[in-house]
Order: sequence, then structure tokens, then C-alpha cells
Amino acid sequence: MFKRLSKASAHREQVDNDEEYVPLDAALDDDSQSEDEQADSEEEEDDSDEEEEDETALTVAHAMESPIYMDDELPGTQYCFRCVACPIVLLKSERSIDVHLESKNHKRRHARFVAFAKMEMEREGAHVMRIDPRTLVDLLEDQRTMEAKQARQEAPTKRKRDTSHVPRVERRKMRRAVRRERRELERKTSA
Repeated sequence: MFKRLSKASAHREQVDNDEEYVPLDAALDDDSQSEDEQADSEEEEDDSDEEEEDETALTVAHAMESPIYMDDELPGTQYCFRCVACPIVLLKSERSIDVHLESKNHKRRHARFVAFAKMEMEREGAHVMRIDPRTLVDLLEDQRTMEAKQARQEAPTKRKRDTSHVPRVERRKMRRAVRRERRELERKTSA
């Protein structure tokens, strides 16, 4: 610890003695463009970014036709694909994509997604078809979760056992005991 402290204090002294030391922020400001030039270049960059996003952006309309998209959120990996309707699934090859698209689970979830998208389009308008389908899937999952919670709350609770109910075996034992008592009473009275 003392070595680090001595190194840090020596570094501070060296910087304090340096007359030409300029803070990093000031150095960047002196070399940069004027504010007007920066604003113009930022607007141009924003416009080009938006155009690129429009070309590569995934929309609900596109996802209804072809739900598979390339996942670019996983850096450092090879090409990975995902399904809009099945967000957990990670598809790494053409074969896995084909198998997934033919699966019953995907068909069921995709049909549910398409129905939900059409319902939202009727409710909210045509702009729903231009949004990111992953947000629509999140809404669908939230809605399904809420419906499941409500169903669990509304479901009838298990019928509590009637405390007066006696199991069959116990009833038989009780009947036998009653018969024995009657026989004993009959023997005593007849004897």
C-alpha cells in the first residue's frame, strides 16, 4: 500500500512541476472543430445512422412473415439468429433454423404473436406494424403473465375435507363393533 501511495504522490509532484501540463478536457477542446461544425457533422451522422437503422430494422410486419433475425447483441460470436416469437431460442445454423420453424412450439407461439399483433393494430392503428417486434413480444408475455395470475386467483381452491367424513375402513370397524355389542346384549338377555 505504501508503494502505491509513494508512486501516486511522486506522480502528482511531477505533474505539478510540469509547466506545460494541460488537462485532457482542455487539450481535446483546443484540437476540436468549432461548435457549428460539430453540430452539422453530428446531424449528418444521425441522418446516416437513421437510414441504416431503417434498412436493417426489424418491424412487426416483417416479423409476421419471417420471424428469424440476426442477433447482433451478442458481441464476439459468430452469426447467431433468434426468433421473434421465441426469444429464448438461439439458432446457430441453417439446420437449427429449419428444425425450429417446423416445431409445434414455434408455430403455436408465432400464431399467438400474429394474432396479438393484429389485435394491437386494430386497437392502436397501423403504426404498430412499424415498431420493433421484440417490444410487442414483451407486451404479449406481460399480458399472458397477468392473465395467468388472475386465473390462479380466480381458480376455486381445493375442497377442504369434511371433518365429519369418516373413511370407509373406519366405518366398517365401527359397524363391526356395533354388531358385537348387539350380539353380546342378545346373549346376555337370552341366557
